[in-house]
Amino acid sequence: MLKKIHILLLTLLAAACFTVTAWADYDYIEQYGVMVTPNTEDGSLLITVKLEWTPLEELPYGQELKIGVPNGSIRDAVAQTDNIERLDFDNSYMYVYLDRGYDANETFSFAYSWVQEYMYQLDGSAVTYDYTAGWFDEAKIGQMTLIWNDPAGLTGDFTEGTVSGADSVTVQNGMTITASDLDYGYKMNVQVRYADWPTQLSEEYSADNVPDDSWNGSDDYYYDDDDAGDAIIGMMVMIFVVIFIFVLISAARRGDGYAGGFGTRYVFVNHLWYPAGPDGRPRPGSVGTKTKPRPPRSGGFGGGSR
Repeated sequence: MLKKIHILLLTLLAAACFTVTAWADYDYIEQYGVMVTPNTEDGSLLITVKLEWTPLEELPYGQELKIGVPNGSIRDAVAQTDNIERLDFDNSYMYVYLDRGYDANETFSFAYSWVQEYMYQLDGSAVTYDYTAGWFDEAKIGQMTLIWNDPAGLTGDFTEGTVSGADSVTVQNGMTITASDLDYGYKMNVQVRYADWPTQLSEEYSADNVPDDSWNGSDDYYYDDDDAGDAIIGMMVMIFVVIFIFVLISAARRGDGYAGGFGTRYVFVNHLWYPAGPDGRPRPGSVGTKTKPRPPRSGGFGGGSR
């Protein structure tokens, strides 16, 4: 019985996902540059991202941009341009908050950097990396460049990697990959091996041991009759909630033209839209807008092994 309920729930979730992932382009990325430099002391990566971005519809102030990161073990996130108000991150994305809104078709540039941990793997005495830059499932890219810098005094072996769809690949003091006119979801990857790494890195901080906040317990439970009954009731309630959310999403799409993405709830107060706080009132310190903000722009999950 429980297995049947699980299957039904997954089917409903899949239907909801298919419904909310069909939306028009909100953005076009003119230029996307990524530069990566390994640190020989701890194996971390210094990553700098530069983007030239054109919103195809108005980008209101307070609307974050999301660009994928390999994992949430990040330190020293720093804005490299003055138009970034702040940076936040989680296990999947860097959230970029700009200091003002932008009109439709108004092109702007921004850049930021961070130190990414849990990225290397150990193969005997050799150190290897498998890095994929953050990609964009919902935006096309005019031109992309990925520069991987060899650490000082080291020469990487890039022969194990395969680069597809690139205009050019140059191996000199690292690797430089360029590509243009890229469709949704294009991924640029670097695989490199260093046989003469100068320090001893710990397996504990390798990509094989990246911290995972998700639950990893066993699915093999023992249920007595009461537990099974409670579980069935809980699953039925969850199915009802999923159906209710599905109906709300469909209604929202018909009502204001917005669909998909991951967004903030908004409330309409005194003729202005405000981000809603936990109590349903305008979030303290938030700035109201005359038009309801759109869902966030989102990049794909950033590269590397997880």
